Amino acid sequence: MEPGRWNDHQECAACGARPERAAYCARPEAHAAPGVTRAQVAKIWACARDLGLDREMLYLLVPRGSISALSHREASELIERLVELGARRVAAVQPKASAADPNAATQEQRNFIHFLFGRVGWIGAPARIRGFLRKFAGADTVEAIRDRKRASAIIEALKAIYRRQKNAKSA
Repeated sequence: MEPGRWNDHQECAACGARPERAAYCARPEAHAAPGVTRAQVAKIWACARDLGLDREMLYLLVPRGSISALSHREASELIERLVELGARRVAAVQPKASAADPNAATQEQRNFIHFLFGRVGWIGAPARIRGFLRKFAGADTVEAIRDRKRASAIIEALKAIYRRQKNAKSA
């Protein structure tokens, strides 16, 4: 039996203390959770998303090739390494619209437009995206879209294009 684990008699294998007396154990580190926490796993994946890493690339950085097999310390070190590579330390909260301009396009709308460009298969064609945005938004990039109504119209247009592509494939 491993040290710090409770046996059938509800005693610590490391010191013999009962669970209610674990705070007085001679080896308190034996009572600590030895593995990675769910919060750490979530943070690892969030950092990977910030860096644009896919599953395979992330697992190249993971010791022993398994996130769930990491120790608490290894997970912390991996998170620090990902932050050093450029991931955000704390999730940034962005306002829905600026207080100065309530009609400004939101970041969520811009992110959804990027998502829809991927859905319709235009990610590999920046000239096509730029032409579409110039025609319908009068802007060269998604980030340059300033009007909330214009962003909504672009989203609806991209959704219609996606539906037409999907119907054409099924027909």
